[in-house]
Amino acid sequence: MENFALKKCLTCGKALTGRLDKKYCDDQCRSSYNNRSRKSHEKRILETYRKLRRNRTILKSLCPTGKATVRKEFLIEMEFDFSIFTSIFPSKGNVYYFSHEYGYMPLVEKSITEGRPIQKVLIIQRQIFMEKSFDPWKFLK
Repeated sequence: MENFALKKCLTCGKALTGRLDKKYCDDQCRSSYNNRSRKSHEKRILETYRKLRRNRTILKSLCPTGKATVRKEFLIEMEFDFSIFTSIFPSKGNVYYFSHEYGYMPLVEKSITEGRPIQKVLIIQRQIFMEKSFDPWKFLK
């Protein structure tokens, strides 16, 4: 029992009481310790998932009826990350990039009034015909 009296919480250093194999004084200290000790690759995975969820939320909010077109700048203002997506779907020379069931396709429109191309994004919900498996080797020449 004397050795147990010397045991301290791994997070806050407070003396531990109770079970002999106890490492933390409470759930908050246990959670805090585990969050701090997470490996860097696990942190990158969690960050990627966070960005995917945010992208999906943005696309869902802008596409309530299944199809919408918005300017690229609008998505950038909402902190949309174009480099992260869950899947792609090639379609007649274009590519849809999906964040789960919501996808987008980059578009360029020529503006008559502004005299320059306008970058836009066509947002869609995944359709049944898009469910077939994707073969990336199909496009090799």
